[in-house]
Amino acid sequence: IKRVAWLVAIAATVGFAFSGAQAAVDGPVAGHFSFCPSFLQGDASKAFDDGWALHGGATWFATGRPNLGYRLDFGYDWWDAKNEFLDQIDTNPSTPLVIEPPDDGDARVWSGTVDLLWNSKGQGKVGFYLVGGVGVYYLQAHTPEYGYGAGYWCDPWWGWCYPGIVEGEYLIDDKSSWEWGLNAGAGLTFQVSPNAEMYIEAVWHWLDTPKSGQYVPVTLGFRW
Repeated sequence: IKRVAWLVAIAATVGFAFSGAQAAVDGPVAGHFSFCPSFLQGDASKAFDDGWALHGGATWFATGRPNLGYRLDFGYDWWDAKNEFLDQIDTNPSTPLVIEPPDDGDARVWSGTVDLLWNSKGQGKVGFYLVGGVGVYYLQAHTPEYGYGAGYWCDPWWGWCYPGIVEGEYLIDDKSSWEWGLNAGAGLTFQVSPNAEMYIEAVWHWLDTPKSGQYVPVTLGFRW
């Protein structure tokens, strides 16, 4: 979590240095999209590697107050399980002296958040903003295994399908749940045209799970 705290601190320091600047996007509605690394925090970081995220949505700016907006953000974050974590899972309890770990594992979060966004004032090509709000999160965790089983093989030329033994992936564990959560973050914007800008943003997400799930996507995105 220290590296994420440093990123947020750097963004805030640079942002306040340019607090007299305003983002290029100051219309009533602005869309945004980003692709970024996503950093897990807490206990989850012991089981999963840092992953990736896709986020996008729109911001509605208040009439008469172009520095204040209401943002709707949709995100998809995913992480692969660490080998050290998979090695502790036994897929074949009938051999107690030997642990047979699964081939793979992953976790995913689909999120939808409603946030309040504040832009810095003034004019310029570099801007700073703060964002925070509440959201709904759909969590998924999969543990698949590769093997052989009964299925169908289809001829690619003639289109006929025949029963037989085929290789495939099957799930040995599949969990999911709906949770609510909070988020807060900061970002910097860089004007690239009169009506568009790039942005760098770090947002901390806290989920109301038994072990308080946390993750921080650090995004590089485009707002128009």
